[in-house]
Amino acid sequence: MTQKSFKNIDSFSKNKTISFNSLGKNNGSRVRLFLYFSVTTVVALFFLVVGYEISEYSQSSIYTKINENIEIPTGTLTNTSVDLSFATKCTVNISVFNDKYLSEATGVIISDDGYIVTNDHIYQNISNPKIYVFDSNGNRYEAEFIAGDSKFDVSVIKINADNLKYLSLEDNLIINKGDELFSIGRDQSITKGIACDFLYEANGKSKLVKMIRTDCAINPGDSGGPVISDGKLVALNCSKTVSIEVEGMSYLLPSDVVKRAVDQLITNKKIIDRAQLGISYKYISPVIAAQNNCVSGIRIEIINADSDLYGKDFGEGDVIVGLDGVEITSEAVFLDWLSNHRAGDNAELTIRKMNGTDRQVNIIFGTDSSYSSFFDE
Repeated sequence: MTQKSFKNIDSFSKNKTISFNSLGKNNGSRVRLFLYFSVTTVVALFFLVVGYEISEYSQSSIYTKINENIEIPTGTLTNTSVDLSFATKCTVNISVFNDKYLSEATGVIISDDGYIVTNDHIYQNISNPKIYVFDSNGNRYEAEFIAGDSKFDVSVIKINADNLKYLSLEDNLIINKGDELFSIGRDQSITKGIACDFLYEANGKSKLVKMIRTDCAINPGDSGGPVISDGKLVALNCSKTVSIEVEGMSYLLPSDVVKRAVDQLITNKKIIDRAQLGISYKYISPVIAAQNNCVSGIRIEIINADSDLYGKDFGEGDVIVGLDGVEITSEAVFLDWLSNHRAGDNAELTIRKMNGTDRQVNIIFGTDSSYSSFFDE
């Protein structure tokens, strides 16, 4: 809003007065003044009404124009309440059991002909298991195990059904810290949280997936349930930290990793493109390196016989300090680099030998196949 200023503020000093002509002896002046105020009032009211109508019309026109430019494909989720309502209809309860053990979990339907994705750890070495699936309407199906992978913690099962409501896995995942997440668990329960962090290790487990850490409450039986953000299936419930040192931290499998696994599990019954370097290692941080007067990086402990580094004069105590010309400043740099490669890819390592010299070596990644927790004796 523009503010106006007086050019000569002294004209409004205490020595100045503002006066109106006397109306007491002049009826004509009084009538003219009355007419003046009446006309002014009518004009003011007119402009208020017109201005209001113009404002309403403009907002309505803008709203209509915006909505005319939005194309909503059939089946697209468009607001939070509809998103979650639809997502719960695609969420199922899973029971894995034999005559001695029972494991309960959650899953999400990912195709109209009955494919369901869940976690692989839900089988918990229950031999010769039966798998029952219960949909949101309480219908029961006996499910067939398709395939699973313990390192990605993803498995696929299938029920004999058609024309099912389903959610598609998001493969171009963009999640930022602070994004709102809705976790759906067993019996279509819903909890709400935010994306807190992204890290490779959850509860001491494998460092093969960069997990989404969240404060969504995940309880026993919620494993494998869908996580919704902005109307999209962005992750699966996976695990939680149970510790007096940590409060309310849960971990989610990102949907791009889940989709990659699902596609291969359905087609090949196993993961065929996961890269492995074929070593056991210990990460030496810059602080630890300073404390012990050594070099920071990936310290080699064991080189497996199937590693491309095997037989190339490297061994225990040598430290990988560079990856394709990039310095290793944290373990996450190494793990990001590894996860961004596929089996058969080439890469260049810079390795600091025990004698202090650096060597560059080209390697080819091997295939890191896994197994499922499911077994049928």
